[in-house]
Amino acid sequence: MIYGGIVGLIILGPVEGRSQGRSSSMGRPQQCTVLAALAVEVGRTVPADVLVERVWGQEPPERARRTLHSHITRIRRSLETIDTGSGDPARLLLGSGGYRLDMEPDDIDLHRFRRLVKRADRRLCSEAEARVLLRQAVALWRGEPLAGLTSAWAERTRNAWTLERLDAVVAWARTELAIGDPQAVIAELNALAYDFPLVESLAATLIQAQYAAGRTSEALDRYATVRRQMVDALGIEPGPELQQVQQAILQGDRIGPTGPAISRDAVLAPQVRIPPQRPTHAVAGPAPRRHLVVPAQLPIDVRGFAGRESELAQLTDILESSQAEKQPALCVLWSAAGSGKTSLAVHWAHRVAQQFPEGQLYANLRGFEPSGVVVRPEEVIRMFLDTFQVPPQSIPVSLEAQAALYRSYVAGRRMLVVLDNARDVDQVRPLLPGTADCLVLVTSRRALPSLVASEGAHPIAVGPLPYDEARRVLSNRLGAARVAADSAAVDRLIARCAGLPLALALVAARVATHPDLDLRTLADELDVAVGSTETPAEAGRGVHVVFVWTYRTLSPAAARLFRLLGLSPGPDIDELAVAHLAALDLPTARMLLNELQDAQMVSEHKPARLSLHELLRGYAMDLVRAVETAEERSAAVRRLLTHYVTSSRRAAVLLERHLSQDAVEGPDAGSSRLTTAREAVEWFTAEHAMLLDIVRRAADEGHDASLCSLARSLMEYFNRQGHWRDQINTQRLALDAARRLGDRRAMGQAHRGIGVAHAWLGQYDDAYTHSRSALDLACEVGSTSDQAQAHLALARVFERQGRHREALDHDQAALMLAEIANDRLAHAVSLNNVGWSLAMLEQYEAAKDHCGRALMVLREVGDPSGQAATWDSLGYINHQLHYSAEAIECYREAIRLNREAGNRYAEADSQHHLGNTLMTLGDFAGAKGCWQQAVVILDELNHPDAETVRDRLTGLEQAQSGIGWGR
Repeated sequence: MIYGGIVGLIILGPVEGRSQGRSSSMGRPQQCTVLAALAVEVGRTVPADVLVERVWGQEPPERARRTLHSHITRIRRSLETIDTGSGDPARLLLGSGGYRLDMEPDDIDLHRFRRLVKRADRRLCSEAEARVLLRQAVALWRGEPLAGLTSAWAERTRNAWTLERLDAVVAWARTELAIGDPQAVIAELNALAYDFPLVESLAATLIQAQYAAGRTSEALDRYATVRRQMVDALGIEPGPELQQVQQAILQGDRIGPTGPAISRDAVLAPQVRIPPQRPTHAVAGPAPRRHLVVPAQLPIDVRGFAGRESELAQLTDILESSQAEKQPALCVLWSAAGSGKTSLAVHWAHRVAQQFPEGQLYANLRGFEPSGVVVRPEEVIRMFLDTFQVPPQSIPVSLEAQAALYRSYVAGRRMLVVLDNARDVDQVRPLLPGTADCLVLVTSRRALPSLVASEGAHPIAVGPLPYDEARRVLSNRLGAARVAADSAAVDRLIARCAGLPLALALVAARVATHPDLDLRTLADELDVAVGSTETPAEAGRGVHVVFVWTYRTLSPAAARLFRLLGLSPGPDIDELAVAHLAALDLPTARMLLNELQDAQMVSEHKPARLSLHELLRGYAMDLVRAVETAEERSAAVRRLLTHYVTSSRRAAVLLERHLSQDAVEGPDAGSSRLTTAREAVEWFTAEHAMLLDIVRRAADEGHDASLCSLARSLMEYFNRQGHWRDQINTQRLALDAARRLGDRRAMGQAHRGIGVAHAWLGQYDDAYTHSRSALDLACEVGSTSDQAQAHLALARVFERQGRHREALDHDQAALMLAEIANDRLAHAVSLNNVGWSLAMLEQYEAAKDHCGRALMVLREVGDPSGQAATWDSLGYINHQLHYSAEAIECYREAIRLNREAGNRYAEADSQHHLGNTLMTLGDFAGAKGCWQQAVVILDELNHPDAETVRDRLTGLEQAQSGIGWGR
């Protein structure tokens, strides 16, 4: 039965309880979400995990279950007070693994609504009875269901229930029309039609009601409005039902109150009042990157690798066993430094790479770097997620959430993951995929026993090479004939190397570069080196003895360069930076680096990037402290800092044209060879790790002015690439440095950088606080350019929250400041941003004027990125003004410029918009082609917008096949 008029629990609106005839809130949003999730499943046990997911999503906080218990306790108390039609109290009971709401379904408005609609089936009751039942069902709605609840589950559920409501309202309205009472439904249908203009059944019923009530002109106006909205938003004409209604009105025919049910696509399709977000020129979003289907990150295989047959066999056995048992495989290669763990890992990884067809990931964790810089797990995860082209805005903040996202991308893929030079278990554990399809190979100086105990890792000790394998290494590198010619000398060389592959490589390099020397003479030299060590780093036998011996064979200039390399903080360095470090011209630096490479003292592990083995780096650091004076060391560090300060600024100018107004000080840098924004991004990307280390070195050693300059130059690169956490960390260091310097302008710029990063992370309170501080400081120092930038940053904070009126206020303030400063580029950027904010407020004519003026200036100053953004803005504005031909030309120009600049997301965005406009003109084939291109790009970027465009394609295909949308 259906109980009278009493509904004890309301969820078709704000979640409320009825007590003594009055409604009251059932608690805070999370508590209401728990109650609603239980109410939907009334009478059934809902597992606690399901409740947690419905409240907090797929990545709940650690205290989610404890908080859930607190919510349950408070809900029990609230339920004691609500009315029920049956008189029985509502109870919340503990079930098997979850909770059950025990109350009559008809005491909950959702279930009462569904029961009434079901009973109104015309096969079960008369027209008059159906009318009464449906009117009661529609009356149960009290606005937006689950109002105020923001979880993903609440949003999905709200959309589904809205479909049910619209079906019920249309069915009720048609019963009223059938008995001749159109006035009873017009107000209700009008209100819903405003919110859901693309639902054809709803529109058709409203038009019928208006016509039946004698309001013919309103009915025809409504049809014209609906048609325009469908063409603008979906690019298709109204379906047969609406067209038949219009024709009947024009011919004066009577219209029967029948029609099809409502389509989910029509309800959830993008409405005409919802414009796309637009990246701005002043605060750029992340630059899109292509999706790498098969990453191949292994370093170059070791030339002349030999030996390690036992270890290679163990690794192969572990791999085959894991494949047979479908179990995850985790191996730990551990040993003392210099034993060749990395070479072994890389060589075996290359051997089996084909068995991992979905790619190989590699990361050097730098766990034992002499500088003490250890790579954090979140840095590695971010690098791996970049490889998978995860959009920066999709990367969560916490390490746990990042690790979960990384595991989700690796899950189901057959991949090999090499984690080199791990310091401890904490550095490794977040990087483990946790899937049987992957093999993880870890190298470390430690056995990592807790990883063996907890994760089932297979430890493989990598000791010194046995004599016969060491001899084979030398034979592979020097030739078997030369080794066989003097076995006694070879034995002495192997003994001095203590079976360590790094030492053997240095010996082989010395032999190979001096073919005129016999092996006995070289062995004598090494014997002499053993008894004549001069520094602590040279003491002992084995690899350090070989270091001493090799170092002493270098020319004085190459030896000095090797020592100075011990001052470089990064994992690798390019030859131009080496030249500045050592105060050399580039040709001389290249000549000396070739000498060091021939001696195996440095290696080129990536094209044009040089690195030192961690033991050689430590040796170089000891030497530079022992040989070079403090003044010489300080001067070298300053030269390196100056190089990166100058190079970063020159590259930044290509990304932020207004920076060119600031003087670029310092010596001519290699980045001056850069000519395009794309090249600048590539330079920043190659130097990313070095720049972070340089920033830390500057902070540690008090180079505050250099630190502030570096942070300012890095700002736009970090923003474009989505490295917002690096941005925040770097700008915080810069803020501290600026405070020490008393540099108020630098403080403001650092605040702005922090604010922009927080805005992109969706942390709007922090974004506003820092952006506001940036504006206050810019006003204090009187910098109009910084004031304009701060206003633009604040505008974007508000825009991303949908607060377009406030965004416009700040955009207009930036425009005024640019005019005062006579800064033409900033003026053009601000004009475009003002135009976009006006478009968001539907002031299209004024928006078009602003963007048109912006485009003229941007052409004059030669800023293609700004031109592309402005052309896209003009395309959107013209589309809204129904100037379809003009919109098409604007979008095509935006696509061309973005394609030339490699801005893939912006290109896809414009392709999407161009497709919409082509649909307006009935060019179905053209629209389909644009949308298909957009989907391809967005899929490559793994961007969520792909689903929106894919829905458009599906709708077009349905319309062309006669199914249509909204029918």
